[in-house]
Amino acid sequence: MKTYDILGISIKDHSVREALHLTREFLSYNSPSVVYFLTRDELLAASDSEEYKSFIEEEADVTMIATSDIFKAADVEEKGRAREIDRNLYLKGLLHLLSKERRRIFLLTQTTAQMADLKRLLGTFESALQIAGTCDTADVSAAEDVTNDINSVTPYVVFAVLTGKEGVDFISTAKKFMNAKVVVMLQPEMLKVKEDGSVKQGFMARLSGRLFTKVAGRYR
Repeated sequence: MKTYDILGISIKDHSVREALHLTREFLSYNSPSVVYFLTRDELLAASDSEEYKSFIEEEADVTMIATSDIFKAADVEEKGRAREIDRNLYLKGLLHLLSKERRRIFLLTQTTAQMADLKRLLGTFESALQIAGTCDTADVSAAEDVTNDINSVTPYVVFAVLTGKEGVDFISTAKKFMNAKVVVMLQPEMLKVKEDGSVKQGFMARLSGRLFTKVAGRYR
């Protein structure tokens, strides 16, 4: 594990091997652990919110960089990790583990479109996942109702696409009552991938990248 300061946020970055080892350990715990994927937009938002920043630095058990251009924009030289990130190797490895061991999973999104994209993403990497339940209209203000849906199927892992600070607040509250081992927090911009598993970079992503690079430059 290495620690980087990006936009004034202390990021604990794990290699794929380290992150998968930790996730295996988490699957034996009684309370949920959080794996949080960080995108440019999440980091930009967290740089302006102490609560958001605190969640990333203190509450998330594992933080994963979602796209390697974050390193480049922040002037961090990590070619080995960049290759792991670009190939989505952690997500591939985790899904392979869950499929091989037939571990139940739950899918949580805020829209039906996100759910379709999430299923397509996971299916790109593994076709035999044990999806025990789904919720594609998650109301982040109704943590108890959503948590009851999750607990009714007792999944090992919850894959959640919940955006912004509201999503972070939801997980921070819900995990106290959630009957799951791991919550993997993905971001909407991660749901579109190429055949090799790398995240597609559309116009809005490139625009966000330019903004991120500009802001990151102020912290050097």
